[in-house]
Amino acid sequence: MKNMKQTILEYVKVILVTVILTYGFLFFVQISHVEGQSMEPNYHEGNIVLVNKQFYHYDDVKYGDVVIAKCNILGQQRQIIKRVIGKQGDTIECIDHELYRNGKKVNETYINEQMTDSNWTYTVPKGDVFIMGDNRNHSTDCRSFGCIPLEKIESKVSIRIWPLNKWGKVG
Repeated sequence: MKNMKQTILEYVKVILVTVILTYGFLFFVQISHVEGQSMEPNYHEGNIVLVNKQFYHYDDVKYGDVVIAKCNILGQQRQIIKRVIGKQGDTIECIDHELYRNGKKVNETYINEQMTDSNWTYTVPKGDVFIMGDNRNHSTDCRSFGCIPLEKIESKVSIRIWPLNKWGKVG
């Protein structure tokens, strides 16, 4: 009888520790998935990603970070995944299909293909960021809806867990 009580107590301990660790993990990390083709070739439709939602603060935003942000697109609030291109005070330009930040060409080894855009300029207002998809010619981003406030950035993508194919299966 004593062994049975000890066994039950051990099971209860394991269950409690598991529940506490799971909720603790989910407090700091969120599981999200990629929708659309705007981040190809680096993130594809259906990819599952882990995002850091607690330790990523507005002042931690760095050029090249892949972030999840809430944006108003065509009158709908949507969560989008994009790359940080510009921060407050930056001038972002496209000159002859090339991207420039503050007059210097941005080395973009991560983009899918050269932009078909010709010439445009944005100055990022105080408290905002300029984000773009890696698949520049197939991305709705700050070129369409303007810069976004820093507080609209919800988290930073930390890691891609696994790719899913278009039928939702690992592959």
